[in-house]
Amino acid sequence: MAINNNNAPDANVRAEFYDTIRWAAEKGLAVSMHWIDSASVGVLLDLFERVDREVVPIAALRWSISHLDNASPEALARMAALGVGWSTQLTTYYRGDDQIAQRGEAVRRQPPFVSGQAAGVKIGIGTDGHRAATYNPFVDLQWVLDGKSVRGTQLRASEEIPSREQALRMYTHDAAWFAFADDTRGSLEVGKLADFAILDRDFFTVPVDQIGNTVSLLTVVDGNVVHSDDSFR
Repeated sequence: MAINNNNAPDANVRAEFYDTIRWAAEKGLAVSMHWIDSASVGVLLDLFERVDREVVPIAALRWSISHLDNASPEALARMAALGVGWSTQLTTYYRGDDQIAQRGEAVRRQPPFVSGQAAGVKIGIGTDGHRAATYNPFVDLQWVLDGKSVRGTQLRASEEIPSREQALRMYTHDAAWFAFADDTRGSLEVGKLADFAILDRDFFTVPVDQIGNTVSLLTVVDGNVVHSDDSFR
């Protein structure tokens, strides 16, 4: 779609996109849009707000924006008011050093996890596509908690680094929200799928710089063992 990651969509592109998301809202469908720069995300939010105002409240549809690493306080407030979720990936883990030259001190709040939670935005963390990032969730979780690039450069400041419990919740229960699956997975509760893993170290106590080396000794999906090492085999 022409508006995807487009910082300056013209009137025709905006009109076509509005027609598309209006149709989606009328059908009760979820919409997730890529957007890179917070300076222009107001264009997208204007259209979301118009649908919310003219068609149907979109909060129940769980629409979301992906990426938006430099989400501003204003953008986060508008997303929270609409009930729009925010899915983030470890983009700055690989590209953060290059972004220092482009964005300077702004990199220190990318992504602003703590500000997003404080604003009331539902945040889901993931690894993104494998061509752009690692598939390893533990490397991702370490990056969430230390804010360092792959080269070891300290990027994100401490005020935007969540607690370990918050990070794990964003990666599991809150991520399931985006797929309307938080009632069946994302946490260990009676009545939900038996999805869990036994790890080789304690996520909550090991030094943060060791989290990325975590491996699963036993992985269970919906009650079925899908992986085990020799100690469980």
